[in-house]
Amino acid sequence: MTHKGFTPSKAFVDTATHAQSCQSICVQTIQHCLQMGGSHVEPSHLRLMQDCAEICETTGTMLLRSSPQHNQVTAACASICELCAQSCERFTGDAQMKACADECRRCAAACQQVAQMRPGGAAGGHHSVP
Repeated sequence: MTHKGFTPSKAFVDTATHAQSCQSICVQTIQHCLQMGGSHVEPSHLRLMQDCAEICETTGTMLLRSSPQHNQVTAACASICELCAQSCERFTGDAQMKACADECRRCAAACQQVAQMRPGGAAGGHHSVP
């Protein structure tokens, strides 16, 4: 017998895929930054990229197992990915940094969408009245 609560929805799987891609490009881009040196290796920038990679890894894992606590993690992931995108896009003319910023933005958008969903993939009951 399959328990519905443990089957991730398509939205969860898709967002986990975005998170895994973002984690991967952040790790690759950290290596790029280390090779470039200069402002690419500012401690605050590198720490932010490491934070982004780690929150993305955690988010992907929690979504794939339909964790009931995914809301907090996906909301944090969206926020950190957006900060990382802003940090990476400061390096104009650098294709790797642009690719990282773009992937971070895609992940942030996907995480923001599922942050309000219940683990089964349905929208949560927290609706605001305008």
